[in-house]
Amino acid sequence: MLKQILFPVSLILLAITLFYSWTLSFEDNPWLVTVGTNVLQILAGTISLIWLYQAYRAAGRRQKTFWLLLQAGLFFYTSGNLIWLFLQFSQGIYNSPILSSVVWLVSYLIFLAALVAKIRELSSEFAGTSYVFNITVFMITVGSISFHYLIKPVLELSGNSWLITLTAIIFPVADLTILLAVTILYYLIRKNKQQDVLNFLLTGFFIQVAADLLYVYVSFQESYQPGHLVDVLWLLSTLLIGLSGYYAKSNDGNSVWALKNNAKDKDAAFPYLSILILLVLVVHSYQYDLNGLSTGLLVTFCLVLGRQMQVLRKNRQLVEQYRYLAYHDQLTDLRNRSSFKVEIENLLADYPTKQMALLLIDLDQFKVVNDTLGHHIGDQVLIKTAERLQTAMEKNMMLFRLGGDEFIIVILDATDEKCEAVANKLLNLFHKSLDVDEFEVNITPSIGISKYPENGYTPEDLMKSADAAMYLSKENGKNGYSFFNVELSQEKIRKMTIENALKKAVQKNQFILYYQPKVVLGTRKIIGMEALLRWQHPELGWISPVEFIPVAEETGQIVAIGEWVLEEACRQNKQWQDAGYPPLSVSVNVSVLQFKHGKFLDTVEQVLKKTGLDTRYLELEITESIMQNIKESKRILISLQQMGIKISIDDFGTGYSSLNVLQKLPIDTLKIDKSFVDELDIDTMNPMVKAIIDLGLNLDMILVAEGIESENQMKVLIEHGCTIGQGYLFSKPVAPEDFEELMQIPELMADKIEQGTVR
Repeated sequence: MLKQILFPVSLILLAITLFYSWTLSFEDNPWLVTVGTNVLQILAGTISLIWLYQAYRAAGRRQKTFWLLLQAGLFFYTSGNLIWLFLQFSQGIYNSPILSSVVWLVSYLIFLAALVAKIRELSSEFAGTSYVFNITVFMITVGSISFHYLIKPVLELSGNSWLITLTAIIFPVADLTILLAVTILYYLIRKNKQQDVLNFLLTGFFIQVAADLLYVYVSFQESYQPGHLVDVLWLLSTLLIGLSGYYAKSNDGNSVWALKNNAKDKDAAFPYLSILILLVLVVHSYQYDLNGLSTGLLVTFCLVLGRQMQVLRKNRQLVEQYRYLAYHDQLTDLRNRSSFKVEIENLLADYPTKQMALLLIDLDQFKVVNDTLGHHIGDQVLIKTAERLQTAMEKNMMLFRLGGDEFIIVILDATDEKCEAVANKLLNLFHKSLDVDEFEVNITPSIGISKYPENGYTPEDLMKSADAAMYLSKENGKNGYSFFNVELSQEKIRKMTIENALKKAVQKNQFILYYQPKVVLGTRKIIGMEALLRWQHPELGWISPVEFIPVAEETGQIVAIGEWVLEEACRQNKQWQDAGYPPLSVSVNVSVLQFKHGKFLDTVEQVLKKTGLDTRYLELEITESIMQNIKESKRILISLQQMGIKISIDDFGTGYSSLNVLQKLPIDTLKIDKSFVDELDIDTMNPMVKAIIDLGLNLDMILVAEGIESENQMKVLIEHGCTIGQGYLFSKPVAPEDFEELMQIPELMADKIEQGTVR
């Protein structure tokens, strides 16, 4: 902070030193004093013009008009001094000429236009009118004082020159208008991050207005002399206006990084101070001639004013607390989502050309901590996590908690190398476990990184990109970081489209069941079929089950979809039987979520009752993962068996079956996964296939081999004792009308299928 204010303080002290050194050196020569003062003013104006031009070049699109008008105003202002300096040397005068006054008045109008442009810019971000009362009272006070002490005396005097009258009236009016704009801006910037920069500008204009009014007053009193305090005030106002451009063009965001806390402002005291000042001046105007009544009124007024100030102080404290709570997370004391949105929007508006990165941090398996250790421990983990993340904060970085176990770090001037360094630093922070009460909690972060402007131009787009990258980190094994890329965006968009479309796919009749026959190996006689779900989206076309089933399971929609599949398969099978086709058993896949659903048994009973299908013609295919909760799973399986429904374990050998548990479950069929069948082309004596078949036979189960594609595979399976199979060797999954043709053929001959006899 000291380093930041050193330059402006040094510059101001240098200007004051040069001014008074010159003034004191030539105090007996008013012409030389005026020339020196004018030269210093022109020099300050030139330097300030350069800074304002640099600020214009560095400004964002919305701010360029303001800086351009400010340049133009200062150009005319400095030109007025140049005209005066020229006339000083050419005519030997030291009083300011009429032409300079006209040029200065033009500069004031342009300054006013610049201030109005800035007011319009900031008003679009802050629509509040809470300060209108303060501004009104303040301007009434200043206007009253100006009229009483400056304008009225001049108007009452006769014989004054028109120039003095014009100066006494027009310049105060122009100054008061500028002061009004400055006052409005003063309140607006309390809500804006340009506060530090614009404070120089507003201070400069305020000093300029004060100097102008003082000049009118001393001119009226005929006490103005070259080298007066007014001259140094004009010099300082020019430098301060220029300093606003200097810091605007060189500002790197450090001084405006944090959201300002407006509750700490003392602005509420302005109206009361204004009233107090007017009261003192009124008493003075009456030569302090007070009686008992006026004295009592004055004392009572001061007591009421003091009481009101005390109420304001308490209200200000409450507002400060509410504002802090609105922008901070109560648990970790970090800035929250609301603060994040405001910060990013302001940064994007104020520094549109700067690079910026968002690092979205999500804690892996945090839900497990809450579920196993309780929410109290979970909260402590979040607090400890926030403390660790804060230790990684550096210059141009800020940390937020978005909610839950999500944190985000914003980095300005972010390069890929910088992002990687920060991400690695964050990962290293969590190598050590967190000590929470008597527990040692191991937690790891998954980090997604998005960059501005490559991955988005709005806070929402950047967050979506960071979120997609974070989920990629989780899919890659967690405890890592990933950058967003276009391919990832396309994948996420497609996944979101699928997720949204799944919700209405059943109602819009977009699903269809295909059927793949189960045959007796060797004779190829159809003895059953498996119902396989297919989805034809009107825009995306055919979507593979490999793509949409995981999304359905992830979102929980698989339960509703599974119910539709079960009902449609039973309805179709019953319809074929009623039409005279051979009665076949239909196999329907059941997901783990569907199986664990509390109403699964009721759903099966209702479907069978509704469709009228005999239970012996239904087989449910489950996966080995149901054994994670063996007690509940066994209860459901026994109930299904008692209903007469057959049970098959699908993809056997790819999960984590317990052979001890397997023999105790009411399982009818084991299905050998296609990955094992594929290996038979390489190793006909594959021990895994032989072991699975022997296991099934020893447990008195039916064995079905999936994915048979060659005669050799079928031959080996028969030799090992497997007698039932399904696969492309016999038929691909086909639509219902095509499956009807398959059921009319005694044997599924591969050559007939390949030649198109059977579609």
